[in-house]
Amino acid sequence: MANKKKEKILLNVASDQCPITFVKTKIALENLEKNQCLVVQIKSKEALKGMPESLKELGYIITKKKAISNEIFSLEINKLAEDP
Repeated sequence: MANKKKEKILLNVASDQCPITFVKTKIALENLEKNQCLVVQIKSKEALKGMPESLKELGYIITKKKAISNEIFSLEINKLAEDP
């Protein structure tokens, strides 16, 4: 299947702390449409800790990770396997 460009929905949880960061991320993911992906701005400590594994357990994967600053990362999150 061709790689279709998705609409990116931004969620900034950099000022929040775990578990609120994960709760907000999970709710945002549950509300995504098929043609959308979620871009989360999060503190680097939380981005590198449990977030990737927790997302995988829910059927999501971080497809891009980019440092915005020394403390903030941007994570692009998509479903692991999407229906055609």
